[in-house]
Amino acid sequence: MAVLDAVLVLGLVALLVYGIIRSLDRPREHRQPASGAGQWRTVHYDVQGATRVALQKVSPSGTDVLDEHVVATIGVDDPRYDERFLAAMATARERQALFEAEDG
Repeated sequence: MAVLDAVLVLGLVALLVYGIIRSLDRPREHRQPASGAGQWRTVHYDVQGATRVALQKVSPSGTDVLDEHVVATIGVDDPRYDERFLAAMATARERQALFEAEDG
């Protein structure tokens, strides 16, 4: 019985070591991106008759959006469109500076 217990314990230890080695050895492209990787940018784009002002975190190459924070959505027929758009862009730029300072 003691031999069976020893074999079971050794098997579990071997399985644990194998799992650790596999997780450390997997290719980098399958890993989650680091929270500090990328850069923040202020963007605006049209979506179904409205302009969306947002702050996006993009990959260092600039091709992949890693995160997005929508600051405001403004209807294109809004009579105060210019005023609200400029205010939203200013807010987005302030948040960009804050996020960049936090990423440090």
